[in-house]
Amino acid sequence: MILAGDIGGTRSRLALFEAGQPEPYAERTLPSREYDDFATLLQAFLDDVGAGPGNEPDNGPSNGPDNGRGRVTITEAAFGVAGPVRVETGDARVQATNLPWTLSAASLSEILGGASVQLVNDLIAVGLGAMDCQMDQRVDLNPDGMRTSGHVAVIAPGTGLGEAVFFHDGERYHPMPSEGGHCDFAPNDEQEAELLAFLWHRFCGHVSYERILSGDGFSLLYAFARHNQLGRAAPKADRRLEEASDPNALITQWAARGEDECAVLACRLFARILGAEAGNLALKVLPMGGVYIAGAVAGYILPFLREHTLEGFINKGRFATMLGRIPLWVVPDGGLGLAGARRLAEQQRISNEDVSDG
Repeated sequence: MILAGDIGGTRSRLALFEAGQPEPYAERTLPSREYDDFATLLQAFLDDVGAGPGNEPDNGPSNGPDNGRGRVTITEAAFGVAGPVRVETGDARVQATNLPWTLSAASLSEILGGASVQLVNDLIAVGLGAMDCQMDQRVDLNPDGMRTSGHVAVIAPGTGLGEAVFFHDGERYHPMPSEGGHCDFAPNDEQEAELLAFLWHRFCGHVSYERILSGDGFSLLYAFARHNQLGRAAPKADRRLEEASDPNALITQWAARGEDECAVLACRLFARILGAEAGNLALKVLPMGGVYIAGAVAGYILPFLREHTLEGFINKGRFATMLGRIPLWVVPDGGLGLAGARRLAEQQRISNEDVSDG
Protein backbone atom coordinates (compact mmCIF):
# COMPACT_ATOMS: atom_id res chain seq x y z
CA MET A 1 0.00 0.00 0.00
CA ILE A 2 1.28 3.48 -0.83
CA LEU A 3 0.24 6.79 0.75
CA ALA A 4 0.04 10.06 -1.15
CA GLY A 5 -0.61 13.49 0.32
CA ASP A 6 -1.20 17.04 -0.90
CA ILE A 7 -0.52 19.23 2.14
CA GLY A 8 -1.82 22.78 1.78
CA GLY A 9 -2.31 25.75 4.04
CA THR A 10 -6.09 25.34 4.01
CA ARG A 11 -6.64 21.60 3.63
CA SER A 12 -4.68 18.37 3.40
CA ARG A 13 -5.71 15.55 1.10
CA LEU A 14 -4.45 12.06 1.89
CA ALA A 15 -5.11 8.85 -0.01
CA LEU A 16 -4.07 5.21 0.14
CA PHE A 17 -3.58 3.24 -3.07
CA GLU A 18 -3.02 -0.41 -3.73
CA ALA A 19 -0.35 -1.11 -6.32
CA GLY A 20 -1.78 -1.09 -9.81
CA GLN A 21 -5.24 0.09 -8.74
CA PRO A 22 -6.48 3.36 -10.29
CA GLU A 23 -8.99 4.21 -7.55
CA PRO A 24 -7.92 5.01 -3.98
CA TYR A 25 -8.36 2.39 -1.27
CA ALA A 26 -9.20 5.25 1.11
CA GLU A 27 -9.17 9.04 0.77
CA ARG A 28 -9.79 11.90 3.17
CA THR A 29 -9.61 15.70 3.08
CA LEU A 30 -8.79 17.27 6.46
CA PRO A 31 -8.74 20.96 7.51
CA SER A 32 -5.05 21.72 8.04
CA ARG A 33 -5.45 24.57 10.50
CA GLU A 34 -7.43 22.44 12.95
CA TYR A 35 -4.31 20.40 13.77
CA ASP A 36 -1.29 21.53 15.78
CA ASP A 37 1.12 19.67 13.51
CA PHE A 38 1.13 17.33 10.55
CA ALA A 39 2.00 14.29 12.65
CA THR A 40 -1.30 14.71 14.53
CA LEU A 41 -3.24 15.10 11.28
CA LEU A 42 -1.54 12.05 9.78
CA GLN A 43 -2.29 9.92 12.82
CA ALA A 44 -5.93 10.99 12.68
CA PHE A 45 -6.07 9.84 9.06
CA LEU A 46 -4.38 6.52 9.82
CA ASP A 47 -6.72 5.79 12.70
CA ASP A 48 -9.76 6.70 10.61
CA VAL A 49 -8.91 4.43 7.68
CA GLY A 50 -7.34 1.59 9.65
CA ALA A 51 -3.79 1.94 8.42
CA GLY A 52 -0.47 1.93 10.21
CA PRO A 53 2.68 -0.03 10.98
CA GLY A 54 2.49 -3.80 10.95
CA ASN A 55 -0.49 -6.11 10.52
CA GLU A 56 -1.49 -6.42 14.14
CA PRO A 57 -5.25 -6.68 14.79
CA ASP A 58 -7.05 -3.45 15.45
CA ASN A 59 -9.47 -4.26 18.27
CA GLY A 60 -10.92 -0.76 18.55
CA PRO A 61 -13.79 0.64 16.52
CA SER A 62 -12.95 1.57 12.96
CA ASN A 63 -14.79 3.40 10.23
CA GLY A 64 -12.02 2.64 7.75
CA PRO A 65 -12.11 0.21 4.83
CA ASP A 66 -10.69 -2.65 6.89
CA ASN A 67 -13.68 -2.60 9.31
CA GLY A 68 -11.53 -3.71 12.20
CA ARG A 69 -10.02 -6.77 10.50
CA GLY A 70 -6.47 -5.43 10.75
CA ARG A 71 -4.36 -2.39 9.95
CA VAL A 72 -3.02 -2.22 6.42
CA THR A 73 0.71 -1.67 5.98
CA ILE A 74 2.12 1.34 4.13
CA THR A 75 5.42 0.70 2.38
CA GLU A 76 5.98 4.00 0.53
CA ALA A 77 4.67 7.53 1.04
CA ALA A 78 5.12 10.86 -0.71
CA PHE A 79 3.84 14.27 0.36
CA GLY A 80 3.72 17.52 -1.59
CA VAL A 81 4.03 20.34 0.95
CA ALA A 82 3.65 24.08 0.49
CA GLY A 83 7.13 25.14 1.57
CA PRO A 84 10.83 24.76 0.71
CA VAL A 85 12.39 21.32 1.28
CA ARG A 86 15.79 21.18 2.96
CA VAL A 87 17.99 18.16 3.63
CA GLU A 88 19.69 18.29 7.04
CA THR A 89 21.96 15.43 8.15
CA GLY A 90 20.28 13.08 5.73
CA ASP A 91 16.72 14.01 6.71
CA ALA A 92 14.40 15.95 4.40
CA ARG A 93 12.53 18.66 6.29
CA VAL A 94 9.90 21.24 5.34
CA GLN A 95 8.80 24.35 7.19
CA ALA A 96 5.30 24.89 5.84
CA THR A 97 4.87 28.39 4.41
CA ASN A 98 1.31 29.06 5.54
CA LEU A 99 1.17 26.80 8.61
CA PRO A 100 3.17 26.57 11.87
CA TRP A 101 4.29 23.07 10.91
CA THR A 102 7.67 21.46 10.39
CA LEU A 103 7.62 18.10 8.64
CA SER A 104 10.46 15.58 8.86
CA ALA A 105 10.70 12.59 6.52
CA ALA A 106 12.49 10.55 9.21
CA SER A 107 9.84 11.28 11.83
CA LEU A 108 7.01 10.49 9.45
CA SER A 109 8.72 7.23 8.51
CA GLU A 110 8.67 6.26 12.19
CA ILE A 111 4.94 6.98 12.41
CA LEU A 112 4.42 4.82 9.32
CA GLY A 113 6.44 1.92 10.70
CA GLY A 114 9.56 2.43 8.61
CA ALA A 115 7.92 3.25 5.28
CA SER A 116 10.01 5.08 2.69
CA VAL A 117 8.92 8.75 2.84
CA GLN A 118 9.51 11.51 0.29
CA LEU A 119 8.84 15.19 0.95
CA VAL A 120 8.69 17.52 -2.04
CA ASN A 121 7.57 21.07 -2.61
CA ASP A 122 3.87 21.03 -3.41
CA LEU A 123 4.44 22.54 -6.85
CA ILE A 124 6.67 19.63 -7.80
CA ALA A 125 3.74 17.32 -7.08
CA VAL A 126 1.28 19.63 -8.85
CA GLY A 127 3.59 19.89 -11.86
CA LEU A 128 3.94 16.13 -12.17
CA GLY A 129 0.17 15.82 -12.02
CA ALA A 130 -0.32 18.53 -14.65
CA MET A 131 2.25 17.08 -17.02
CA ASP A 132 0.52 13.69 -16.84
CA CYS A 133 -2.82 15.20 -17.89
CA GLN A 134 -4.14 14.36 -21.33
CA MET A 135 -4.65 17.18 -23.83
CA ASP A 136 -8.43 17.04 -23.41
CA GLN A 137 -7.93 17.90 -19.72
CA ARG A 138 -6.05 21.11 -20.56
CA VAL A 139 -7.35 24.49 -21.69
CA ASP A 140 -5.12 26.02 -24.34
CA LEU A 141 -4.71 29.78 -23.82
CA ASN A 142 -2.17 30.30 -26.60
CA PRO A 143 -3.35 29.04 -30.01
CA ASP A 144 0.00 30.07 -31.51
CA GLY A 145 2.03 28.02 -29.03
CA MET A 146 4.38 25.50 -30.64
CA ARG A 147 4.58 22.15 -28.84
CA THR A 148 8.20 21.05 -28.58
CA SER A 149 10.36 19.22 -26.06
CA GLY A 150 12.11 21.33 -23.48
CA HIS A 151 11.85 22.70 -19.98
CA VAL A 152 8.42 23.09 -18.37
CA ALA A 153 7.22 25.74 -15.91
CA VAL A 154 4.28 25.47 -13.52
CA ILE A 155 2.50 28.29 -11.67
CA ALA A 156 -0.42 27.61 -9.35
CA PRO A 157 -2.43 30.10 -7.30
CA GLY A 158 -3.98 28.61 -4.17
CA THR A 159 -3.60 29.44 -0.50
CA GLY A 160 -0.32 30.92 -1.70
CA LEU A 161 1.32 31.20 -5.12
CA GLY A 162 3.46 28.23 -6.11
CA GLU A 163 6.01 28.13 -8.91
CA ALA A 164 8.28 25.34 -10.11
CA VAL A 165 10.46 24.40 -13.07
CA PHE A 166 11.11 21.00 -14.64
CA PHE A 167 14.51 20.96 -16.34
CA HIS A 168 14.63 18.71 -19.40
CA ASP A 169 17.98 17.06 -20.13
CA GLY A 170 16.91 15.74 -23.53
CA GLU A 171 15.48 12.51 -22.14
CA ARG A 172 13.78 13.13 -18.81
CA TYR A 173 12.55 15.90 -16.53
CA HIS A 174 14.27 16.99 -13.32
CA PRO A 175 12.17 19.03 -10.87
CA MET A 176 13.52 22.31 -9.54
CA PRO A 177 11.43 23.84 -6.73
CA SER A 178 11.08 27.59 -6.36
CA GLU A 179 9.70 30.26 -4.05
CA GLY A 180 9.26 32.64 -6.95
CA GLY A 181 5.78 33.60 -5.82
CA HIS A 182 7.39 35.82 -3.20
CA CYS A 183 9.19 37.97 -5.78
CA ASP A 184 8.34 41.69 -5.98
CA PHE A 185 5.14 42.58 -7.79
CA ALA A 186 5.80 44.87 -10.76
CA PRO A 187 2.94 46.94 -12.24
CA ASN A 188 2.44 47.14 -16.02
CA ASP A 189 0.11 50.13 -16.29
CA GLU A 190 -1.19 53.05 -14.25
CA GLN A 191 -3.96 51.08 -12.61
CA GLU A 192 -1.56 48.38 -11.47
CA ALA A 193 0.77 51.11 -10.17
CA GLU A 194 -2.14 52.37 -8.06
CA LEU A 195 -2.70 48.80 -6.90
CA LEU A 196 0.94 48.53 -5.82
CA ALA A 197 0.65 51.76 -3.82
CA PHE A 198 -2.58 50.50 -2.21
CA LEU A 199 -1.00 47.20 -1.18
CA TRP A 200 2.25 48.85 -0.10
CA HIS A 201 0.33 50.87 2.47
CA ARG A 202 -1.76 47.85 3.43
CA PHE A 203 1.30 45.68 4.18
CA CYS A 204 3.68 48.47 5.24
CA GLY A 205 6.32 47.37 2.79
CA HIS A 206 7.12 44.50 0.44
CA VAL A 207 4.36 43.41 -1.96
CA SER A 208 4.87 40.01 -3.55
CA TYR A 209 2.97 38.39 -6.39
CA GLU A 210 1.60 35.93 -3.84
CA ARG A 211 -0.26 38.75 -2.08
CA ILE A 212 -2.29 39.19 -5.27
CA LEU A 213 -2.26 35.76 -6.91
CA SER A 214 -3.69 33.63 -4.11
CA GLY A 215 -7.07 32.97 -2.59
CA ASP A 216 -6.95 36.06 -0.38
CA GLY A 217 -5.81 38.08 -3.38
CA PHE A 218 -9.40 38.28 -4.60
CA SER A 219 -10.42 40.11 -1.42
CA LEU A 220 -7.45 42.48 -1.74
CA LEU A 221 -8.20 43.25 -5.38
CA TYR A 222 -11.86 43.75 -4.56
CA ALA A 223 -10.96 46.11 -1.70
CA PHE A 224 -8.72 48.06 -4.10
CA ALA A 225 -11.55 48.40 -6.63
CA ARG A 226 -13.95 49.55 -3.91
CA HIS A 227 -11.40 51.98 -2.41
CA ASN A 228 -10.76 53.58 -5.80
CA GLN A 229 -14.45 53.58 -6.69
CA LEU A 230 -13.84 51.64 -9.90
CA GLY A 231 -17.35 50.24 -10.20
CA ARG A 232 -20.65 49.46 -8.51
CA ALA A 233 -20.71 46.84 -5.79
CA ALA A 234 -23.36 44.17 -5.38
CA PRO A 235 -26.35 45.05 -3.16
CA LYS A 236 -25.46 44.78 0.54
CA ALA A 237 -21.96 43.66 -0.48
CA ASP A 238 -20.26 44.43 2.85
CA ARG A 239 -22.77 42.48 4.92
CA ARG A 240 -22.78 39.53 2.53
CA LEU A 241 -18.98 39.37 2.54
CA GLU A 242 -18.88 39.55 6.32
CA GLU A 243 -21.34 36.67 6.63
CA ALA A 244 -19.75 34.52 3.91
CA SER A 245 -17.76 31.47 4.96
CA ASP A 246 -15.39 32.16 2.04
CA PRO A 247 -15.46 35.81 0.90
CA ASN A 248 -12.97 35.11 -1.89
CA ALA A 249 -15.25 32.50 -3.42
CA LEU A 250 -18.20 34.87 -3.15
CA ILE A 251 -16.27 37.56 -5.04
CA THR A 252 -15.49 35.15 -7.90
CA GLN A 253 -19.15 34.09 -8.00
CA TRP A 254 -20.29 37.71 -8.25
CA ALA A 255 -17.78 38.25 -11.05
CA ALA A 256 -18.92 35.15 -12.95
CA ARG A 257 -22.53 36.38 -12.80
CA GLY A 258 -21.57 39.96 -13.61
CA GLU A 259 -23.52 41.31 -10.64
CA ASP A 260 -20.69 43.29 -9.05
CA GLU A 261 -18.46 45.52 -11.19
CA CYS A 262 -15.71 45.62 -8.57
CA ALA A 263 -15.65 41.81 -8.45
CA VAL A 264 -15.37 41.69 -12.24
CA LEU A 265 -12.43 44.10 -12.13
CA ALA A 266 -10.78 42.06 -9.38
CA CYS A 267 -10.92 38.90 -11.50
CA ARG A 268 -9.71 40.73 -14.60
CA LEU A 269 -6.73 42.09 -12.69
CA PHE A 270 -6.04 38.66 -11.22
CA ALA A 271 -6.09 37.02 -14.65
CA ARG A 272 -3.86 39.60 -16.32
CA ILE A 273 -1.32 39.76 -13.48
CA LEU A 274 -1.21 35.96 -13.37
CA GLY A 275 -0.35 36.01 -17.06
CA ALA A 276 2.34 38.62 -16.45
CA GLU A 277 3.99 36.56 -13.72
CA ALA A 278 3.74 33.40 -15.84
CA GLY A 279 5.52 35.37 -18.56
CA ASN A 280 8.20 36.49 -16.09
CA LEU A 281 8.80 32.86 -15.16
CA ALA A 282 8.97 31.92 -18.84
CA LEU A 283 11.58 34.60 -19.54
CA LYS A 284 13.78 33.26 -16.75
CA VAL A 285 13.75 29.58 -17.70
CA LEU A 286 12.64 29.50 -21.38
CA PRO A 287 10.17 26.61 -20.94
CA MET A 288 9.67 25.65 -24.58
CA GLY A 289 7.89 22.52 -23.32
CA GLY A 290 5.12 24.77 -22.04
CA VAL A 291 3.81 26.72 -19.09
CA TYR A 292 1.05 25.21 -16.96
CA ILE A 293 -1.34 27.30 -14.86
CA ALA A 294 -2.61 24.68 -12.46
CA GLY A 295 -5.11 24.13 -9.70
CA ALA A 296 -8.71 24.62 -8.69
CA VAL A 297 -8.51 28.42 -8.32
CA ALA A 298 -7.74 28.70 -12.04
CA GLY A 299 -10.93 26.80 -12.76
CA TYR A 300 -13.06 29.22 -10.76
CA ILE A 301 -12.09 32.15 -13.00
CA LEU A 302 -11.47 30.29 -16.25
CA PRO A 303 -13.50 32.72 -18.43
CA PHE A 304 -11.32 35.60 -17.19
CA LEU A 305 -8.15 33.59 -17.86
CA ARG A 306 -9.29 32.90 -21.41
CA GLU A 307 -9.83 36.61 -22.03
CA HIS A 308 -6.99 38.37 -20.19
CA THR A 309 -4.12 36.02 -19.25
CA LEU A 310 -2.42 35.67 -22.63
CA GLU A 311 -2.25 39.47 -22.91
CA GLY A 312 -0.26 39.66 -19.69
CA PHE A 313 1.88 36.67 -20.67
CA ILE A 314 3.19 38.01 -23.98
CA ASN A 315 3.39 41.72 -23.08
CA LYS A 316 7.19 41.58 -22.74
CA GLY A 317 8.40 44.15 -25.25
CA ARG A 318 11.07 42.79 -27.57
CA PHE A 319 10.44 39.22 -26.39
CA ALA A 320 6.69 39.20 -27.07
CA THR A 321 7.18 37.18 -30.26
CA MET A 322 9.22 34.51 -28.50
CA LEU A 323 6.70 34.16 -25.68
CA GLY A 324 3.94 33.96 -28.25
CA ARG A 325 5.42 30.62 -29.37
CA ILE A 326 5.43 29.04 -25.89
CA PRO A 327 2.41 26.84 -25.09
CA LEU A 328 0.30 28.16 -22.22
CA TRP A 329 -2.17 25.74 -20.67
CA VAL A 330 -4.64 25.81 -17.79
CA VAL A 331 -5.23 22.55 -15.91
CA PRO A 332 -8.14 23.45 -13.60
CA ASP A 333 -7.93 20.34 -11.42
CA GLY A 334 -7.72 20.53 -7.64
CA GLY A 335 -6.39 16.96 -7.46
CA LEU A 336 -3.09 17.49 -9.29
CA GLY A 337 -0.97 17.62 -6.13
CA LEU A 338 -2.33 14.29 -4.92
CA ALA A 339 -1.85 12.72 -8.35
CA GLY A 340 1.76 13.90 -8.49
CA ALA A 341 2.50 12.66 -4.97
CA ARG A 342 1.06 9.28 -5.90
CA ARG A 343 3.33 9.16 -8.95
CA LEU A 344 6.38 9.81 -6.75
CA ALA A 345 5.37 7.12 -4.26
CA GLU A 346 4.78 4.60 -7.05
CA GLN A 347 8.17 5.38 -8.57
CA GLN A 348 9.78 4.80 -5.17
CA ARG A 349 7.91 1.49 -4.80
CA ILE A 350 9.19 0.31 -8.18
CA SER A 351 12.72 1.40 -7.27
CA ASN A 352 12.54 -0.44 -3.94
CA GLU A 353 11.27 -3.59 -5.67
CA ASP A 354 14.12 -3.41 -8.18
CA VAL A 355 16.64 -3.19 -5.32
CA SER A 356 15.01 -6.15 -3.58
CA ASP A 357 15.05 -8.21 -6.76
CA GLY A 358 18.69 -7.33 -7.28
